[in-house]
Order: sequence, then structure tokens, then C-alpha cells
Amino acid sequence: MPFDGTYFPATTSYDTGLFPLWSRHGCRLWFHTRLRGKKQTAPTMLRAPTPAERGLAVADLLREAKDMIADPKDWTRRTYRSFGGQRCAVGALRAAAKRLEDPTIAWSAHTLLIDVARSRGFTNVETMNDRSSHAAVMAAFDQAIRNAERGPVSR
Repeated sequence: MPFDGTYFPATTSYDTGLFPLWSRHGCRLWFHTRLRGKKQTAPTMLRAPTPAERGLAVADLLREAKDMIADPKDWTRRTYRSFGGQRCAVGALRAAAKRLEDPTIAWSAHTLLIDVARSRGFTNVETMNDRSSHAAVMAAFDQAIRNAERGPVSR
């Protein structure tokens, strides 16, 4: 019997690969959706961000992640983070997203990077990072930032 993966359940809305379940955002999202039910919001948090504000937050996150690996000596391949402190594109995005309260902004940024990677013929951001030059990865971040500033993320 060949292995085709049909016995595995479908992925959930919070299983994106960007934040594993044991990370801070993945655990928080799982905890809130499974155990707590509806989250109580403070009166100052009643207004949802507009699409323009959300696009700027995603662009800021992408800029911060790009700045982490702007120097080629801070960038690495085949691992999210090395012992020397170098990061790949997704590792930099994860590190920049640790300051966020809303993990959906990081997922939107990751979605934009996936779209750029797919437009270049790669299946995911990790493959693009591992098989491209540093300048090509920086150009991918620039393109994702432009897309974030242009309008809301679709998906």
C-alpha cells in the first residue's frame, strides 16, 4: 500500500507552518480557540484595524525582518537560525513577529513572501531562501513590502 497521506487530517486555520503549535503565538491561538472560547476585549481594542493600517503593519514587519538579514553575514541557508545568530528569511520573519500581539499579521507577511516565492518558481519561502542568492532574497522582501503597501492581503 503506497503512502499518500490520506489518513492525516486536514490542516486547520492556525496550522500554517510559520508558527508551530509550541511557539508563543501558536500556543496562544490554540489555547484561545480551544479552551477559552471568545476572548474578552478591552474597550480600547473594539475598533478593528482598517485594511490600510493592516497593510502598513505587515509592511513594517517585513521591513524589520529584512533588516535582520540585510548584511550577508547575518543571513544563512538550510536552517531557520544558526548558532552564530544568522537567520534565513523565515527565521528573520519569526524573530520579528515575536513582538506582535496579533499573529495574523505575521501570517499575512508570510503569505506575501510565499506569493513572491511561487511567482519565482519555488514551492515555498524556505526553498527560495536555500536556492537563491542573498540579493535575490532581499529583492523578494522588497517585492513583498511593495505588495503589502499596495493593498490588503488576499486569502
